[in-house]
Amino acid sequence: MAHRLNSVCRTLVLPYHFPMEAAGIGRVLFWEGGSLWLALVTGTMGWHSHHAIQLCLPIQGTAQFKTDPAGDWITCEGAVIAPDVPHVFHAPGSVVANILFEPESAVGRGVLARYGTTGLQLVPAPEAKPLAQPIARAYFDRADDATLIALSRQAVARFSGVAMHQDIADPRVVKAIAEIRQQLDELVTLPALARKVGLSPGRLRHLFVEETGISFRRYVLWERLNRALSLGFGGASWTEAAYAANFADSAHLSRTCQRMFGLAPTRARIEPQNVRHSLSA
Repeated sequence: MAHRLNSVCRTLVLPYHFPMEAAGIGRVLFWEGGSLWLALVTGTMGWHSHHAIQLCLPIQGTAQFKTDPAGDWITCEGAVIAPDVPHVFHAPGSVVANILFEPESAVGRGVLARYGTTGLQLVPAPEAKPLAQPIARAYFDRADDATLIALSRQAVARFSGVAMHQDIADPRVVKAIAEIRQQLDELVTLPALARKVGLSPGRLRHLFVEETGISFRRYVLWERLNRALSLGFGGASWTEAAYAANFADSAHLSRTCQRMFGLAPTRARIEPQNVRHSLSA
């Protein structure tokens, strides 16, 4: 049976407040190797960096960045930020889709090959707008989470020039993914998983990349982060969320999240009763 990559996506709906003075009201949607942070931005996100590649697509208004403390604000209708680049983000009053995705994935490698591995690059409006418009229409039409995820993944695939992985057909990889998700509160190793699916570690490693577009190691990390953030933003304590995804404690989870997304999850403020209305107003 074919397995769709986004069939078990994690979905959050929340206002999120970034470190420093930043603030936004939005939705956070997860899938394997990527996430969409869709927000009405109400402030500035202070100096930060993240290992995930960021594709910034304003869907109403514009966004501004700085990569040099002494430099001027750079206004853009689209931008791509390479991994681990310190920057400031500012877009008050704008609705912005920030798509963060794994640098080691097929689409991540495609983007880095095109735009380079350092710095911030502007995406010209004639290219950025066609990527943003489908997400904008879905947002203002109050589309469901699955639709927004599909459109975000399509935007990244189109931007990278790499075909989007749709289905996982190999039953051994399907079984491996099921095993990973059942064991996220434990250490998941490639040799142990390979034994369970009847493959050598080398063969499973190769098949995993071939079928999913992302390495086994990075896939497991995204699954763990997605599980922990879903639980934490969903109401569990951050300690419970950390343990459920095999992080040593909430501090370990916070450091990992900060490194990957530039955001410490414990700084988020959740108001689930009001978010959908705020986003759609």
